[in-house]
Amino acid sequence: MTFILTAKTILKKSWLWLKHNWKVPFIIIYTLALWFLFRRKDAAYQILEERNNSYQRQIDLINQNHKEELEKRNEIIEKYNDLVSQLEEKYAEDNRKLDAAKKREIKEIVEKHHDDPDALARMLAEKYGLDYVG
Repeated sequence: MTFILTAKTILKKSWLWLKHNWKVPFIIIYTLALWFLFRRKDAAYQILEERNNSYQRQIDLINQNHKEELEKRNEIIEKYNDLVSQLEEKYAEDNRKLDAAKKREIKEIVEKHHDDPDALARMLAEKYGLDYVG
């Protein structure tokens, strides 16, 4: 029972002191609140900075991948162009060989049938799919 009375007296005195000096606990509570806010603000800044760094790393990675894809595409296009030019050269060379072979063949036919122009014309028409009008 004495404990309750002592506690009651201490609470009454504390309340009276708090009524007259309310600014001191208010300043202490205000200071603690600001300290917690600013301490968390540093953590918030760190989190924000880390998110920005992560975002920048992701953007850099995307840009790097895009650059590599462009390089691969350019290599494929270059290989394609090289292959096409090689095929065109080979075709032109084969075509020239074919033309030379045809020329030789025509020369031989002309040499064989130079006495008979009608037979020569018929032979060339049959050989190369031309119409002979005789």
